[in-house]
Amino acid sequence: MKSYTKFTSQIRTEWVRGWVSEFLKGLETATDIKEYCQAKKDELIAKIKEKPSKNASENSWMNTANRYMGDVRKAVLAWQDSITLDETNSYLVKVQEDPEPKQQHLALLYMNFDKDFHTKRMEATNERKKEQRSNLESINCVDAYQETIDKLLESTDHRKLVVGLIAATGRRPSEIFKTAEFKQVGQFEVIFTGQIKAKGNERAYPTYTLVESAKVVDGLARLRRMPEIKELKRQTLAEIDSGKNHRMNDCVREFFSPLINPPAGEKELSAKNLRASYAAIAIYLFCPWSMSPNLFITERLGHTSDATATNYEDYQVCSPDGKPLTRGTWVERLTEEMSKATETIIVQPRVRMTQTAKDAIEDQEFLPFADQVSRMEELIRLARIGKQFEEGKLVKEVVTVINNPVKNQEKNQVDEPIEKTVEALDVEDEEMIEIVKAKATKKSSEPRPKINVEELSNADLFGSHAPNTGLEKIRRAVEAIKAYNERQYGKDDKWAINTKVLKDLTKCRTKIVEDYLKSDEGRINVIDYNLANQFTYQHNRGKGNISDFVKLV
Repeated sequence: MKSYTKFTSQIRTEWVRGWVSEFLKGLETATDIKEYCQAKKDELIAKIKEKPSKNASENSWMNTANRYMGDVRKAVLAWQDSITLDETNSYLVKVQEDPEPKQQHLALLYMNFDKDFHTKRMEATNERKKEQRSNLESINCVDAYQETIDKLLESTDHRKLVVGLIAATGRRPSEIFKTAEFKQVGQFEVIFTGQIKAKGNERAYPTYTLVESAKVVDGLARLRRMPEIKELKRQTLAEIDSGKNHRMNDCVREFFSPLINPPAGEKELSAKNLRASYAAIAIYLFCPWSMSPNLFITERLGHTSDATATNYEDYQVCSPDGKPLTRGTWVERLTEEMSKATETIIVQPRVRMTQTAKDAIEDQEFLPFADQVSRMEELIRLARIGKQFEEGKLVKEVVTVINNPVKNQEKNQVDEPIEKTVEALDVEDEEMIEIVKAKATKKSSEPRPKINVEELSNADLFGSHAPNTGLEKIRRAVEAIKAYNERQYGKDDKWAINTKVLKDLTKCRTKIVEDYLKSDEGRINVIDYNLANQFTYQHNRGKGNISDFVKLV
């Protein structure tokens, strides 16, 4: 039986993914394509209207329908290459920048919405845009804004680093997470490639950075080396957005809410607003007087039309008293000698290797990363782990705990209970006092018996709150989840292993769990396990609490 999963894997919403697979299956055998498509389009609209909506407006379902129809059309474009197109099931269409007309399946002619639909769909958006353009928000703290970016670009937290790069360059989150590349060409200028809305065209164009370009280039290089970002190599852009946007926007609000307000009609800041604020600050710093601000942003944000650039006219740079400031204030600084980036990725390293080694590096099943640089770094990491094993440095740690430990007891507290005991005797016999002190001191100095936590039962281990038991608890929790997953038939019934499920099972502090996941052992036992099973960041959503399924005591 033919599988349609490969044509729908890019679709973010699960029920839409299933619906499109069924649509393609029926389309392959449909005798009247027009009638079939019209019936399925009505069915899709009906299902969308049945779903609860966060937006209470009358036409809110239209934006959802338009997005899902885009998913349908992308799936049809991918699927049509697997069948034979002829005069009965296709038509000729002129594709942009292609001199010859191209055959496309008839479903693409019928699975869309007409002009009236889009006009009505955009009514609310156009009203909101008009309100925002009539009430531009002020940015009166450019210096503080740039200082915040500098601080974020120095962070070792990938969320903060991503937000700093978005603010500095005006790029989309998915571009920073996965596709963007920056080549330094000036003190505040880079060549950008990796635009995700380039309509199939690989574009490279210059864009300005709100802080020194060396910091941006170095920041992106450090970001791409982080384990949390390397994990995204095998995920789709939709999966990345779904898994990362919430916490990233929390970070946006934490650092930029004190500096700028959300545009009129919006309740709180998001990464999208940093793209608009970038546009306003870039105009203030770098737009020459001889150039239209709209054309400047069209070119520097990579838009295909002036109309698209107007979507980012939400802010203007003002003085503290609210008066708009002149543009191009840093134009003369563009001729400054630039600071060189120090962590730039070497795109074409000259390394001699055998064909066997080359084949191994290009094997994405063995090294599951999209680019050669990341695969080389992963190979080096694995080699280091192997070297540690060879030298006996990476072995399973034996953790010991003190039996019946006294919480928070410091060494300098030993004398306190002795003195209290002596006072309680209420005697003048110095000899008796010395005997009591000697016995107490001897008792406190006796070595306490040590227990190997690996030998403890689950009941004893998970019933203990003693220090140094966290690592063994986490190890057992990981093995228990894996054992549970092996007994499940379908992928959806299995659990991805992450910080939350390990905290729920072990009751360990977040730092202990995160330190384990960042270690080589955690990388091998958890991160690689999740990648091998293709568990996404949202895999556990809606499953409840792991402790209802996996029992450790």
